Amino acid sequence: MRLAFVVLGMLLGAWPTSAAAQPQPQQPSAPAPAPVPVTSTAPVEVLPLSLGEAIALGIENNTDVQIVRYDPPMAEYDHDAAWGLHDPTLFGDYTYLSQKLPVASAFFPGQFIERESSGEAGVRGLVPRVGWIYQLGYLGTDLSTNSSVQTLGTTYTSSLTLSLAAPLLKGAWWGAAWTQVELTGIGSELALEQFRQRLTDIVSSIETGYWNLAATKQNLEVANKSLEARRALLDQTKAQYEVGVVSRVEVTEAEAGVAEREFNQITADNFYRNAQDELIDQVYGPRLTPSSRVEIEPTDKPEDYVTFALDPEASMQRALERRPELIIARQQLQQSEIVLKFAKNERLPQLDAVGSYGTHGLAGNDPNCSFSALLAGTCPVPNPPTQPPGIGTDYADNDDFWFDGNKNRVWSAGAVLSIPIPNTTARANVSKAELDLRRANTNVKRTEQDIVKEVRDAVRNLASALEGVAAAERFVAAATEQLRAEKIRLEHGESTPFDVLLREENLVTAESQRIAALRIYHGQVTALDRAQGTLLEDRSIVLEDALPLR
Repeated sequence: MRLAFVVLGMLLGAWPTSAAAQPQPQQPSAPAPAPVPVTSTAPVEVLPLSLGEAIALGIENNTDVQIVRYDPPMAEYDHDAAWGLHDPTLFGDYTYLSQKLPVASAFFPGQFIERESSGEAGVRGLVPRVGWIYQLGYLGTDLSTNSSVQTLGTTYTSSLTLSLAAPLLKGAWWGAAWTQVELTGIGSELALEQFRQRLTDIVSSIETGYWNLAATKQNLEVANKSLEARRALLDQTKAQYEVGVVSRVEVTEAEAGVAEREFNQITADNFYRNAQDELIDQVYGPRLTPSSRVEIEPTDKPEDYVTFALDPEASMQRALERRPELIIARQQLQQSEIVLKFAKNERLPQLDAVGSYGTHGLAGNDPNCSFSALLAGTCPVPNPPTQPPGIGTDYADNDDFWFDGNKNRVWSAGAVLSIPIPNTTARANVSKAELDLRRANTNVKRTEQDIVKEVRDAVRNLASALEGVAAAERFVAAATEQLRAEKIRLEHGESTPFDVLLREENLVTAESQRIAALRIYHGQVTALDRAQGTLLEDRSIVLEDALPLR
């Protein structure tokens, strides 16, 4: 019908009119120069690819995949960092003190002189899960003095002490450090599922792009074939016109049909080029440049499809077990439960049991006069000071006190209690965590409902796509036979070129519908595998192989 209006318009435009009604001829203006496209003369590199090869290359080169690859190792480092809060810490310090003070005392020879060196070293840390804080420290001192109060002029002391602070309520089992370990542990698993979800989306996009390229290529082939058929029909019509079999109107109709098919061919070629760029970007990534001359040749044919039985219940069961979105929602629920436990623990009073146990040692040399000798005036002669019995003279001797059974031990035990009133912040955090947990539960149910709907839609759409392919093939077969019969009638003078054009246009429509139906079918196969959560598995994609950074 559209062709009839075109021909009618051409005839009306050519109808002779009176001279008075004809417009005066005008000087034609110079047409604007058409833009000249810049094309490369480099040869096109044709790359035949099957769907499996395209997916494998996409996983290797796609920059979107490269981006999401960073998330799982980063989440694993977060988990390692949380465990690092329990790493033991080595510590140490050293102090030197020198004092020279004027005094007026019988115990000092006119000036008080004291020099002290002290140092401490040890290890402290946090016990995982229970939240106990421990410390094992060694303290040593070296004191030199001229005070007669001190028996030894140089005194060495040392101690080895183990101390422990054990939270019994707040901070026990669900302290901040252990809560972070639990949250980041689930976060590491969650990041892996998020990578699987994103990888599934990318593979689905590559499949869609692959079948879209195959379809646009077939559409371009149909457009080229239709254009050639229209040109052949135009030549035939011109020959018939020259021998007087058909009128000029029918030649004009054939010419209009060629022009229309040329437009369709240009449009189909543009769609094909766009589909090429889309798939090249997904499969080869950075190889797509403004001047690249790469062209992918799909080797998998859309016509090579199989029919299979659809089982909505089985598909739903697979989806509930494998969909990463549902696994992520459940992991987020676990995180909310941990946050609630931590918030409730923070609401408790602070009650810590504290204790320490240690041993001390003593050594020294250069004995001073005793206090009694100083009062008797017999120091330093005729009775020079002597080393106290059982006291070593070297620094190393003070450590003997730890093992000689002299019971030089120091220990302590106690408790520390702290009760915030009215504990507003902790109570508010508990209420917030309870709401967050309820929201996480609702999110799991919402995700399950979404999956149910997606699976139902995918099963129904795939069944409809199969029926559509069968109907489209019947349409093509019928249109092909009608065109063949119409051409025979035209050869015997029983038809017109216009009727053949209509039959040929009907065949083009049928072939386009079949191409669209096959593209929809393959897209729905991908959608069902995506809805079931089996897309990667069915494509033999191993997540651990796709995960390492490139």
